[in-house]
Amino acid sequence: MHSIMIICPDHSPLKESEKWLSRYGFQVNTSQSLEQAKKYYELSEFNLLLIDQEAIQHLNSHTELPNQPRRIVLDTKASLSTGVNSMAQGAVFYLPLPTDSETLLKHVVNVLEQDDAPNITPSAQTPPNQQITKEEALTLGTPGSGIIGQSPLMQDLFSDMRKIAGTDVTVLIRGESGTGKELVAKALHNLSRRHNHPIISVNCAAIPENLIESELFGHEKGAFTGANSSHDGLIYAADKGTLFLDEIGELPLEAQARLLRVLQEGEIRKVGATQSTKVNIRLITATHRDLIAMVKQGLFREDLYYRLYVMELLLPPLRDRGDDISMLAQILLEKACQKHNKPIYSYNRTFDKAIRAHNWPGNVRELENAIERAVILSPLERVEAANLKLASQQNTSHTTDSAASNAHLPKGTTLDDYFKHFVLTHQHKMTETQLAHSLGISRKSLWERRQKLAIPKKVTT
Repeated sequence: MHSIMIICPDHSPLKESEKWLSRYGFQVNTSQSLEQAKKYYELSEFNLLLIDQEAIQHLNSHTELPNQPRRIVLDTKASLSTGVNSMAQGAVFYLPLPTDSETLLKHVVNVLEQDDAPNITPSAQTPPNQQITKEEALTLGTPGSGIIGQSPLMQDLFSDMRKIAGTDVTVLIRGESGTGKELVAKALHNLSRRHNHPIISVNCAAIPENLIESELFGHEKGAFTGANSSHDGLIYAADKGTLFLDEIGELPLEAQARLLRVLQEGEIRKVGATQSTKVNIRLITATHRDLIAMVKQGLFREDLYYRLYVMELLLPPLRDRGDDISMLAQILLEKACQKHNKPIYSYNRTFDKAIRAHNWPGNVRELENAIERAVILSPLERVEAANLKLASQQNTSHTTDSAASNAHLPKGTTLDDYFKHFVLTHQHKMTETQLAHSLGISRKSLWERRQKLAIPKKVTT
């Protein structure tokens, strides 16, 4: 039987977990403070500590938290800085309070399963990724990991990430714009045995088509007009590390052929060079586009697609992540306050209600932008929901129409399809600025995508 120590004040929501954990067969003891727990128990005899941050926040510098057993810290005033500190001090998870029993039980079982796993002593024969995975993979989903979320969809994602992080397989990350594809790529790199080497991130859509081969593969002096010196390229810079190619669907066909050679032969040839150079990279790519449809249209090489599609990670949109929305909003609120030298606002119920009511077509990027707007525009006393400046707040009827019209979109609709549908449906009710805010993008990006998708500015009838 696993034994658990709960350390929390009597008024803490964590206190309620004592009864239901006991019903699940755990042996549970409680203490009101760390000092009381140390006085009456030998903490090393427990399999897990559940600690309310309130019970330890007043510890002085001479009071040390025990290294063993493992612990989960929970906090009624969850914040990014406290989360980072808790993880740095050895907490396996940092969770907000209150946390529903299903979520907490999942994390408790996760930790106890790690303790039940065979204890592998690191040695010269132990692959480096085993040491890294055991200590670092458990932090996924917490503020300290850089990618935040505790919803079932995100837990499934983290489970897949842990399984593939220690390998060198090519990974294709798919998801809507603003869901955090680059954060996932960085997390995979940090959990891999390549973590001591660089991760080079490249947005293929941001580099002009006539320069992308030179930027990726390098060029020799005199290879083309303006090539006044030799250039190694970004792939060479990622040697022994990870290369992350975002918006891989925007890569021109000629560059696709060169990239295929890198994957097949493990070598690159600079533009204008006659000799190839060996490279050792782990490739991670990302896109919001339907690559299979692009293959059928002749816009993407089929052989490259199957080279990329070894492992796939699908990022859920923010609107499907439940309580993660509130958790992310609280962390982003504190971050924005610090950035703009504002007092740390209390995350109030009205503010949360407005955030949970929005559909977030721009996902986490849109959420971050909206909260930053609210922080800048709100008075010092409190953050105001109206200052989020969401289209749903400014035009309630538009939100209702949007939900009704979106319900008729066919399954499998791409982000481009959604974008076009949204703009054509709502541009007669909204300004360009409102459209951009609602989609979580800038007005410049809205204009560029109008050109790309041939969306007229006015709907003719």
